[in-house]
Amino acid sequence: MSEQDFVRRSQLVTPAASEKMIVKALAVDCDSVVIDLEDAIAPGRKAEGRQVLRNALSGANAGTRELGVRINGLETPWCLDDLLALEGLPIDTIVVPKVNCAEDVYAYDQLVRQIEFRLKKRLTLQLLIETARGLENAYAIARASPRIRCLIFGVGDFMADTGMAFDAALLMPVRSRVVTAASAAGVQAIDHVHPAVADIEGLNRAAREAHALGFAGKWAIHPQQVGPINMAFSPSPEEIEKARRIVDVYETAQRAGQGAISLDGALVDEAVLKIARRSLAIARSNS
Repeated sequence: MSEQDFVRRSQLVTPAASEKMIVKALAVDCDSVVIDLEDAIAPGRKAEGRQVLRNALSGANAGTRELGVRINGLETPWCLDDLLALEGLPIDTIVVPKVNCAEDVYAYDQLVRQIEFRLKKRLTLQLLIETARGLENAYAIARASPRIRCLIFGVGDFMADTGMAFDAALLMPVRSRVVTAASAAGVQAIDHVHPAVADIEGLNRAAREAHALGFAGKWAIHPQQVGPINMAFSPSPEEIEKARRIVDVYETAQRAGQGAISLDGALVDEAVLKIARRSLAIARSNS
């Protein structure tokens, strides 16, 4: 699987305020861990948060998990210090808050290019769409750098920016626009957090809905949310078996020079094949 197709069903966000919480997050069966230096750390404790992050990650092994850090934005006095604090750490991706336009991405791209010399590895970008302006520019934002791997919908700040209520029906068009922009740019879309940690039934419903909308995954804010999210974004055994049959039938027909084919009375074309292969890729990542 290519880096661009990396499976991000569950991204567990944990504050850079507790070394214990960071270590615990690295042991959870999530696809990505995002350590938060932004909203999770009070303005007067940013330097302390960076040191906690460094202590927790020095010599850490994230396994196959993608490891990211959400930094503070360019408009703050902490952005550059956040990036410099990553030197020598096993970071894969930088999560950027409140991206409003493509020009923001250009600036982050250049900063990250400099940090790469210190890390001696290539870094990717994951961008939060959290404002009305960011939503309006989402497609341009998603195309602004080859480093970009996904757009993440940040619901809390979007509500604060627009006055919109936290209501699934009201948010549906907004979430759909994030998915459309990301898909058009060839990157993934990641859905917002479910803030009620104890509401597993509501989380199950929200995660299934996000999957149906076309999101590749969803943010989690507690380890107990990871399992339900992984399940919602993973194909069932029946879906995996059907996907295998679709791929086998299609490839056999192609070798025989056949055009349109059917399976169980349904047409199998390139679109169906693409969906089947995506399901198999997710299944392989879980094995």
